[in-house]
Amino acid sequence: RGLKMVLANNIEGRGRQLLLPYAIYGAFAFLAMVLEKNDFFVAAGCVLLVAASVMGLYFYKKDQTLVSFRFLLSVFWTAGEGLGVMQLSNLQSSWTNQTWLSFGGFYLLFLAGYEVIEIYLSKRVIVLESKCQMSKKEVTKEQFQNRLFCCIRIVSLVTFATFVLEAIILGYVPLFSTETHAYDHFHISGVHYFTVSCMFTHSLTLIYMLTYTEKRKDRQPLEKGKLIQLIVYNALSASIPILSVSKFQFVLTLALPILIFLLMRPNVNKKKLFAILGAAAAVVIAAAVFMTIRRNYEPGYLNSIFQMKNENMPLFLQYAYMYIANNYSNFNCLTQALQQGLVEHTFGLKQLFPVFALTGLKFVFPALVAFEMPVTIKELNTLTLIYDAYYDFGLIGVFLFGLILGAVCAALTQKIRKSSNPILYLFYAQLALYLALSFFSSWFTVPTTWFWFALTGALYLYVKK
Repeated sequence: RGLKMVLANNIEGRGRQLLLPYAIYGAFAFLAMVLEKNDFFVAAGCVLLVAASVMGLYFYKKDQTLVSFRFLLSVFWTAGEGLGVMQLSNLQSSWTNQTWLSFGGFYLLFLAGYEVIEIYLSKRVIVLESKCQMSKKEVTKEQFQNRLFCCIRIVSLVTFATFVLEAIILGYVPLFSTETHAYDHFHISGVHYFTVSCMFTHSLTLIYMLTYTEKRKDRQPLEKGKLIQLIVYNALSASIPILSVSKFQFVLTLALPILIFLLMRPNVNKKKLFAILGAAAAVVIAAAVFMTIRRNYEPGYLNSIFQMKNENMPLFLQYAYMYIANNYSNFNCLTQALQQGLVEHTFGLKQLFPVFALTGLKFVFPALVAFEMPVTIKELNTLTLIYDAYYDFGLIGVFLFGLILGAVCAALTQKIRKSSNPILYLFYAQLALYLALSFFSSWFTVPTTWFWFALTGALYLYVKK
């Protein structure tokens, strides 16, 4: 009887602990919705920004890392939602109930899916640890290093070669073009997938360096020849987003190695960490300004696009705000269009777009991908992570997507703890990046995402075998 009481108290205590983040977020989200429905838009946004801080702090303490999936989604998804609901632009309108349920339900179901798989896998921790010890003996670190170096060489040379091929066939390089939308037309079907994979070079190099320079008594200095080769390979890959005038590609090129560094060095000095993040932010801002200028926008073009309520807001603040907030408004446009019967649910076809694109079926049956995309304005057509899930199946699709995504993230977290294959860091960093940029794209219905996953899988098998 005493044992049963102890077990019951433990289960009850754990249950309260599990429900705590759901209750906290639910209270914040409900308050924000009430404020928004009464036209207190800025106040509603501030509530969600506080919620992002609270939930982020909670999962940082729980997971003890800045790159945990729960931490990243809590901070970036909820903070983006807060900016979106402020409605600082005339393009934005009040959110529907379906919009609120989708944003909150996706986040909560993600946490639930993650928690379920984490609890399930934690029961097998002893088995996993024993397998980890066995797997570490399969391939030596020197073999890993040699194969990683080959991966760096192949990715760098192939991606730069495809960039040169595109430039020759299309007859121009976007950086030196005077056309406003030169980058938008700079791609050859099938070939461009390889070109935009240039960001892997820097991530693989970082993994190589962190693995190679790990403190060991028998550590040998990096050969001068290999060091020179690494510099050349990384310079070639770094030139691609600049020559392409692709701000987004540049952000990915910089963000992915940062996530990998934090993943492989979780105990890095905090002062050094903030210095690195500050320097990265400065580089991104400078590059964004430079590339915006090089895209040859006419004076007043961006102001006319953003349609801010406060016309005196500095342009760089307008750009940063709309880069995040308008994506949530685009999702709200979708829920309104479905309510009004302007578009209909596609029952899986929207999320199958990568299959149609990568197999070439979209050219054979163009009707399969001829979807109308409700957005605030055609020039601002980026979407949130859940846009296509809602387009296909509505709220049910969003909830299931959140549940499955949370489960996959939990499984990958456990996998990376027991595997000695360093390419898993690249898998993890990509998924972490998609959650951090969950406000920007549907990601998992983008063919390039699955091409990157397939490429990473090929590298994983090469290094492993």
